[in-house]
Parts: sequence; structure tokens; C-alpha cells
Amino acid sequence: MAALKLFNLLALASVVLLALVSGPTPANALTTDRSHVARYARDHAAIAAAKRKRDTPGSASGQCKPKPTTAPTSWSSSYSVGAYTPAPSSSSTTYVLATPTPTPTPTPTPTPASTTTTTTTSGGKKWGLGWANGDASYLSTFAARPNVGFLYTWSPYLPSDIHGLEGVPMLWGYDQISDFQSLVVPGYAKYVLGMNEPNEPSQSNMSPGDGASLWQQYINPLRNSGYYLVSPACTNDQAGLDWMAGFFQACSGCHVDAIAFHFYGTNAQDFITYATQLHNTYNLPIWVTEFADQSFSGGAQASQDEVYAFAATIANFVDSTSWFEVAFPFGLMSDLQGVNTANSLLSSDDTPTSLAYDYFG
Repeated sequence: MAALKLFNLLALASVVLLALVSGPTPANALTTDRSHVARYARDHAAIAAAKRKRDTPGSASGQCKPKPTTAPTSWSSSYSVGAYTPAPSSSSTTYVLATPTPTPTPTPTPTPASTTTTTTTSGGKKWGLGWANGDASYLSTFAARPNVGFLYTWSPYLPSDIHGLEGVPMLWGYDQISDFQSLVVPGYAKYVLGMNEPNEPSQSNMSPGDGASLWQQYINPLRNSGYYLVSPACTNDQAGLDWMAGFFQACSGCHVDAIAFHFYGTNAQDFITYATQLHNTYNLPIWVTEFADQSFSGGAQASQDEVYAFAATIANFVDSTSWFEVAFPFGLMSDLQGVNTANSLLSSDDTPTSLAYDYFG
């Protein structure tokens, strides 16, 4: 009996030891199969899954969430904006980066590019549709507005008929790599967007170095197929500025044609200041791929009249600024998911709201 008890004790110890040795195996973020998280159907019906899923008003984040995603990696910032000083480039659109050198100043002081980037737009039309409605029939109504020249869907997919607009596929993040590779080929489009809010844990969530790796592997080569390459779009805060600085620091030799950003706030002058800062920092044209008159700081939301005034100021700035190429106002969906509904661009009968006419003509 004593021998039997000893045998059982040894067997139990072996099982415990085996469990400790066989712990979870780490997975590489770029090779993990994440197809169960995001798979976009080719009939475009699943484009609607890219509709915004936002933090509740008054939350600390309040950034855009077109599709849920689990963070593939975690990271901590080890660079500072003040350490980033790009060197002049020999080409108007290739951003060559200098070796970073520490500096006590907290703001970027890059040397401007030596030449001016040529602005590229769709027939001079500066406004675009952030479209999460698939092949909805009312797309034709919005596409026909005189100021509208572009459309994107927070994914590589485009509606089957974009009614003469310039479709802009996006590599949203890790989950879309396979779809992006199969769809975004020569002739599919002329423009491409980088990752969606990579500085946000609830969005594409990656370090600047990982963002640079994705860019170099999947986006940079599209330059050789004639694509116009628009940067990842970060949030309008210090985290966004820091991420973008780190991205360019890591992405040595990368080709970037324009800088994209997102803006949520209630002061139109803050929009102008932020866009101008990005342009002065990188000496490249600017795209805003989401913006709305929205407070995520817990303050009062703007009234409808205040939203109209906000829109008028921004529209005048975009239309009159040569280096501002394209603007995509947020709100072209039936459920704004926590964003002030005064920003709605789609009426209940699927026609443009008054605010949509203010932007789109």
C-alpha cells in the first residue's frame, strides 16, 4: 500500500511539472491567424461591419472604432518628439530620416524638404466620403455632390460601383493584411491609406516600429505600381504626434506622399492649428480622414448651430489651403455610436443632411 501511494504521488508530481514546462507559446503578431476576428466578404455586405464602435461620450479615449480588434502586441514609448529631426530629402515625396539626436525641447523641429510636393486631387475636388454602407443605393446621391471626389471604407474593400469617385483602400491593421494583399493590386485604385489610429490600444494598436514594418512590406512597394501613399492616421493629441514621429524615425527610406490625421474637438481653430503643425513638420500635403465637432472630455456637446459654424470654418480652411488635399467628415452612417448626432450627414430617409450639403456642396 505504501508503494502504491508513493507511485501515485510521483505520477501527480510529473503531471504538475509537465504543465509548468508547457506554458503558453508566444505568437508573432504578423503571423498569427486572426481570420476569425475580421474577414471581409467579397459581396461588400460586410463593409457595413466597419461602422463606428465608439467609446461612450465623456470617456478618456473617444477615438474612432470602425471595427473591434484585439491588440496583437503591447509596447511602451521609448522615443520623444524632441529627438526627431528629419533631414532634407532629394525627392519631393520621399521622406529621408536623419539619425535621431537627443534634444531638450518637447516639440519636433524637422528640417523641411528641399522641394514642394505637388498636390494630387480628384479633379480639384477636396471632399471625400467615409463610407461604411456597402453597396447602398444612396451612394449615388452623395457621389453626385459637386465637391466630392473620394471614398474610403476603413478596409481594402470598395463598393462595386463608386460612381466615378477615387476609391481609397486602407490597410486598417494586422487583421486586414491578407485581404489587402489580394485586393490592392495595380489598377485597383490610385491611392492607399495606412493604418487606422495605430497609437490607440482599441484601434490598430501597434508600435511605430511595427507600423514601419507593415508600411515597408505592404504599402511602400505600391509606389512602383503608381499608388499615392497616404500615411497612417493618428489621433489629434500628443500620443498621435509621438507615434508619427517614431514612425518616420523607424521607417528609414519609406516613401510617403501625404500625412493623414483624425480630429475630434469643438474648436475649429484647434483643427487648423493641428493640421498646420503636421504640414510644417513633414512638409507634405495633409489629409484628414475623420473629423467631427465632438467633445470626448466630458464637456457639453455643440449645438446644431455651433456644428454649422464649426463646419463653415473648417470647410473654408480646407478649400482655401493649397497643401490641404482631402477631408473626410465623420457622420455618414445611421448610428454615430456616441458621436454628437448634430454631426450626422445621413438623414433618416437616406438623403444628405443640411450639414452634408455644407461640406459636399
